[in-house]
Amino acid sequence: MDLLRNMFSRKSGPSSRQIRRATKQVTQTHGDAAVRVSAMERLANWKTPEAAAALLRRFTIQVPQATMDLEEKQYTVQLLVQIGRAAVEPIVHHLRTEPEVTWPIRALREILPQPDFIACLQKLLESMSTGYTRWPEAKKVLIEHLPDEAFASMRDTTLRSVEDDDDDVCIAAIDYLARNGDEQVREHLLQVFLNADSRPRVRGRILDHFCELEWPVKGYRKKIEEAIEEPFYLTSKGTVKRRSH
Repeated sequence: MDLLRNMFSRKSGPSSRQIRRATKQVTQTHGDAAVRVSAMERLANWKTPEAAAALLRRFTIQVPQATMDLEEKQYTVQLLVQIGRAAVEPIVHHLRTEPEVTWPIRALREILPQPDFIACLQKLLESMSTGYTRWPEAKKVLIEHLPDEAFASMRDTTLRSVEDDDDDVCIAAIDYLARNGDEQVREHLLQVFLNADSRPRVRGRILDHFCELEWPVKGYRKKIEEAIEEPFYLTSKGTVKRRSH
């Protein structure tokens, strides 16, 4: 009778000790891969936020065998998707606090309907200032995963990201804006170009897009002529071209 009472009074889901043990196995970089994968599957089967948070730790390590590491991370994404909504909050926390976000954001995109996914990305990006960011690589990846369909709601947030101190973040924002841009974006990118006199990568990416899109520099021709450098040049029509060597 006591045994039955203990069984029914026990909390559903894994104990903290079980979570700790599985986390240790999931983050073991050496040894039998089967032990690591078995722990991953055990966490996924529990389907709790705590188990999802532990499963996310797989993205914080890299095993020596590159192919195995890639396959396990792909599998981890699948397992997080199987957990479903219970994994959302742990994934968002991971995106805020960890440098490696490429894999978790893929899982989040699969779990959430697109409007919720876009809203989540917007909230995350708005929480990151245009100044110092501990993990600029994470911010870049978030911008790279913005759906083009989200441009109307993400325009202002992405325009602010163009002012970021990190070149890679700035370039990711430039790429997204240029892909979906309008007259306001064109003018804003010209201003960014003029202000980026000590950032050749940023200037080069903006000019690449102006070449590709055949956007004119109207309203800024004189200033652009003074700032533009080889291999780029302005045509008589005020569009940007790149010289072929």
